[in-house]
Amino acid sequence: MATTLTAATYDDAHAFWEGGNYELNITFDTLRDRQWQQVVQTLWEHPSLNGPLSARHSPGQPPAGKQAIQAPPPTAALIQHGQLAVESFIVGCDVQATRSLFECVSILIPLGMFANIESDSGVRARHPELHALDLVFYDIALAVYDAAPFQVAAIGFERSCQLITELKTDFLARHNFLVSGNFLAQERILAEIEPDLSGYQEVRPGLRWMPAKY
Repeated sequence: MATTLTAATYDDAHAFWEGGNYELNITFDTLRDRQWQQVVQTLWEHPSLNGPLSARHSPGQPPAGKQAIQAPPPTAALIQHGQLAVESFIVGCDVQATRSLFECVSILIPLGMFANIESDSGVRARHPELHALDLVFYDIALAVYDAAPFQVAAIGFERSCQLITELKTDFLARHNFLVSGNFLAQERILAEIEPDLSGYQEVRPGLRWMPAKY
């Protein structure tokens, strides 16, 4: 079993962008325009991220030119492209900011960027080397939290934005969320769906962390 992530190599650059995404999804309560600007500014200023770029990046290709950092307008979603450094190499990513029925910012990395990783729901359990990507996402999430506190930040394969109302009312969604781990959550939010917080590490006042449960 591999212990470190390995960069994929393809003749066709489009192949890097195939397969499902490994994601960081950060869900907020309602943000004002100024707060949204703080969120995207903090995200793109993180040392692991480079961008926004004018086009998607495929490894082995020179990066596209830089664009201005943008926050989404109300009732819209906005995608910008970038590069993310993980271990000793660079992969392409998309950053999606959603400001609609819910407010969420996501970093999406196709698993096609990595060698010998199949994209399905059990990928994290089979590939512990993805922990290296978890660490990068965790650090980015904490930087964002310090700029604009979020409700939940979830890491994993096609994890999607976590809707708090759904976690409260949908038993299966709540169960899958809790048993997967790999998330940060405000203590007051977590306490509404999890009666015992003793196993969760406090990483900021009122913010708890549960690593991946694999």
